[in-house]
Amino acid sequence: MELLMVRSGRYILSGKRNEVFPRMIPQNNRSKLVIAIRETDMPLAHTILGDEYELVFSHTLETAQAAVAKGIEAVVCGVHFSQGAVFELLQFVRSSSTVGQVPFFVLLDSKGRYAYSPAIVHGLRAAAKALGATQFTDLGGLAEKVGNMEAVEVLRRGLRDAITCTSN
Repeated sequence: MELLMVRSGRYILSGKRNEVFPRMIPQNNRSKLVIAIRETDMPLAHTILGDEYELVFSHTLETAQAAVAKGIEAVVCGVHFSQGAVFELLQFVRSSSTVGQVPFFVLLDSKGRYAYSPAIVHGLRAAAKALGATQFTDLGGLAEKVGNMEAVEVLRRGLRDAITCTSN
């Protein structure tokens, strides 16, 4: 069997029979995401996002703004980031001439440690949309509807799709 591997777009062609394998994305070619969350949410972020992306974690508004200014493909921001600075970060990103159009995902867990009324969740969703967020996701509510594994997959798919759309 031939061990020659030819990289072609998103796939690797290998062997005599031209078997096609999904391309392993080299470390330096992964999309860079700013993950603006509390330190306590880092294990969950790693679980959800895996190693498909280069993750730049920020726990303060200032470090997130500095990371965004260096160039990124998307922002994922928790509602509780930096004592509620999610909308300040969203406004900063949307006002940028260089990364103003990157996908911005706002995440909330209404079923976790904090209990939110449907009115509060609706208000957060409306504010995120009005300020230009790509997506507002209530992880707890989504997981309750479709299950934990499917909720993770929905979030991953949405992020992948949004990055692909803005990079083309």
